[in-house]
Amino acid sequence: MACYRQRLNYYLDKQRQPKCEYIAAAEPQGRGAWHLHLLLLFPDKAPFIPNTEMARLWGQGFTKTKSLKGVDNPGLYLTAYLGDMELTEAVTAGQFQAAHIQEKAAGKTVVKGARLRLYPSGFNLYRCSRGVKRPQVKQMTEGEARQVIKDAPLVYEKTIAVLNGEGETVNIINYRQYNRARVEEETAPAVASGKTEA
Repeated sequence: MACYRQRLNYYLDKQRQPKCEYIAAAEPQGRGAWHLHLLLLFPDKAPFIPNTEMARLWGQGFTKTKSLKGVDNPGLYLTAYLGDMELTEAVTAGQFQAAHIQEKAAGKTVVKGARLRLYPSGFNLYRCSRGVKRPQVKQMTEGEARQVIKDAPLVYEKTIAVLNGEGETVNIINYRQYNRARVEEETAPAVASGKTEA
């Protein structure tokens, strides 16, 4: 990753573009290879970098570069495939458990959590450059949170049941994401995404 970052920074300097920060998430494949999902965060609008140039700079296999324009939650986008596997890949990798099958959009059938078993113990799912700002965590009641979000539209919701060893529900977590930027028309930092395979 360090060599890629050096080559990318050199390329950006030559193009008179600002340097960027990054967030990377590694994804093991059932066949033994790894994918690396990479978000490039620029201080302003992300420059257009052709996919052929990204592949040359990466130097470790093919790349697929996408814009995240219109993506409300880049973090969710980045981590979407880090836990679940498509059924065909899970069967091939020996990670098939019928109880965890779930139908997803676009007709894909996935096995919930199957990919997590492919990560080595203690593996960091993501890494980032030093300049990436960490989110602020604030403790508040739901009423206080509703005052903060005001009229922002709900863009994502997920409910998770926490089970004990006997399979009994001991807690329920309801995760909701609202997008105040849609209401306030704030400009967020530009984001570019690349998916590479080594």
